[in-house]
Amino acid sequence: MRTIAPAGRGDVHTLLIVLPLVFFAISLSFDVVAMLSGAHVWGVAAAMNLAAGLVSGSLSSVYFAREHDQYRPGSRARDLSFLFLWLSICALLPFAVSLVLRVVHPEGVTPSASVALSIMALGVATLAGWLGDEAARERA
Repeated sequence: MRTIAPAGRGDVHTLLIVLPLVFFAISLSFDVVAMLSGAHVWGVAAAMNLAAGLVSGSLSSVYFAREHDQYRPGSRARDLSFLFLWLSICALLPFAVSLVLRVVHPEGVTPSASVALSIMALGVATLAGWLGDEAARERA
């Protein structure tokens, strides 16, 4: 029987990197469906996924900030880890602004600026996730 414990540090790192990205991608998909269908429920679902992505992204950033200190100073893994953390924070901020825009305009129509911010931030978050995965592989 296999458990999570012997799965290794890399598996946990990958999960913590990918989970917020999944929430953000689903949120963007729901926004597209909401814009095409005009149904308010898809916008609400997108906002819920956006909030879940912000929570999981913030928690994983805290975890990776603690892990960053354990990398050997001057190593490539530490440099990649620093870039990952910096880009992750830069990606979370537009997602947070996007969520605030949704709260300010609760009439049901997702603001186009909110969708544009989500698209831009998802690109940055994907780049950050790749760098974080590279840092975890370098360390292993």
